[in-house]
Amino acid sequence: MTARPLRRAVEGDPLRVLRGKRLSRPSLAPWMIMALIGVIAFLGLGFARTSLDRSAFELSELTKSIDEATEINQSLSLEIARLENPARIAPLAEDLGLVIPSNTKQLLVDLDQAGPKVADARSEGATQ
Repeated sequence: MTARPLRRAVEGDPLRVLRGKRLSRPSLAPWMIMALIGVIAFLGLGFARTSLDRSAFELSELTKSIDEATEINQSLSLEIARLENPARIAPLAEDLGLVIPSNTKQLLVDLDQAGPKVADARSEGATQ
């Protein structure tokens, strides 16, 4: 604020009012914008960190489930190998009456000649 004279200055009056530079207050707008940008950046970094941590937890859970599935797969492979073992199957087969044949006959097939004829179902008197 500038002081205003209460009365008009007279020519011979030794006192007079000088106009000086008006003092201006610093503007708060740039500081408010900078503070707002800082708060937004801080919250953005916090959100990014939280989402990365959540992804890390999900990745850890997936790794655990993959490890469990691998263990189950290995145990099932061992179980299959145990069940397919001929030393285990042979006594079971003998108990059921299955034996290894002692004499075998070889059957020779000539593939160059035409095979046997099959009776046609449409011909009269043919039954199958």
